Amino acid sequence: MTERAVLDIGEFYETFWRRRPVVWRGCGSEFLSPALDWDRIEALEARLAREEPAGAEVRRREDGQVLFVNQAQHVLPALDAACAVLAGRFGWRECTADLSVTRGGGAGIGCHFDHSDNFVVQQQGAKDWLVGLPEHTSPDRRRKRMLDVKGFVPSGRLPEEPFRVRLEPGDVLYLPVFAPHEGVEGTAGAEEGASAAGSVSVSFSCNAESALIRYLRPLLRRLSEERAWWEPLPPAGVGPQDPQRLEEALVRALRDVTADVAADVAADGRGRA
Repeated sequence: MTERAVLDIGEFYETFWRRRPVVWRGCGSEFLSPALDWDRIEALEARLAREEPAGAEVRRREDGQVLFVNQAQHVLPALDAACAVLAGRFGWRECTADLSVTRGGGAGIGCHFDHSDNFVVQQQGAKDWLVGLPEHTSPDRRRKRMLDVKGFVPSGRLPEEPFRVRLEPGDVLYLPVFAPHEGVEGTAGAEEGASAAGSVSVSFSCNAESALIRYLRPLLRRLSEERAWWEPLPPAGVGPQDPQRLEEALVRALRDVTADVAADVAADGRGRA
């Protein structure tokens, strides 16, 4: 596992982005400062036990050892503010946050892969990670994850020799999109109190967007303006079809949409800058 002591965003995009994991030791404050302490976590746990949060999804293990909050920026203002800052620094259109709280050595949510690039920032306690590479997830499983195929379970399959790393408070682990990974609460050192209270980590995510998501809706709107695409077609076997006319209209519409999307992305980037 490659480790760095300084976060260099230029080097990150050139060397690691969507290729391989990397750990930044002691760089957690560049993602979230101050760190979430146990008082804030316990107050959040008490609130979530009383009410259903809007915009967030809360999952608990029955034995009480695992609490996972998806879209946690909706329940903690500090995470919402951090997401906005990180989106600007990294040039993302959107950043979201998940919160993981475990109490018990070896507790975790299991091996899986995501359709997002994740930055795990350790807050309290320790967490042990096993990590693979994006190519360790088959193309068909990547496709199903990106398309949110109904009933598909994004369980992960680690290679025989995965990367291994322990995160301590203040450490950051980058997990590339599609890379299988599993994190569990660390046990070594608990006898000295290092992780006796449990483990808290926050994952900041840049959610991957496919061309289908980005272009399909505007393309359909643009095609609705093309006569070849909205006028009645002759029934099969009754009148001649004109696939060339359809293709020419499709190419025109696609060129317009890709130009519009590129302009929107550029304007969004200038706004963040």
